[in-house]
Amino acid sequence: MPENTISAEIESSPNHSRQAALALQQLGFRILHIGPTISVQAPQSLWESTFNVSFQPQQKTLIQEIDGSEVTYPKAAVDHIQIPEQLQTLVTGVMFVEPPEFF
Repeated sequence: MPENTISAEIESSPNHSRQAALALQQLGFRILHIGPTISVQAPQSLWESTFNVSFQPQQKTLIQEIDGSEVTYPKAAVDHIQIPEQLQTLVTGVMFVEPPEFF
């Protein structure tokens, strides 16, 4: 069974987006887009080992009015997140993507 792929938006230091993306790519992260933030994906184990973040299963109702569909996704517990030393001058924050809510 393949490991969970986790998506996130990375905030880079001013004028360091490309260097941050390259450094993340060298660590094994998949770069999806570089813009105001850097959109990345990686296996859950890479997030855990690189940023000291853990994930807990969380349920969310997606379309309550239609059918009450629920999805279970890995929610990041970012209380102890640490930016690794090689990224500290390049990365200022990590925001994990959650499934959308439809109203």
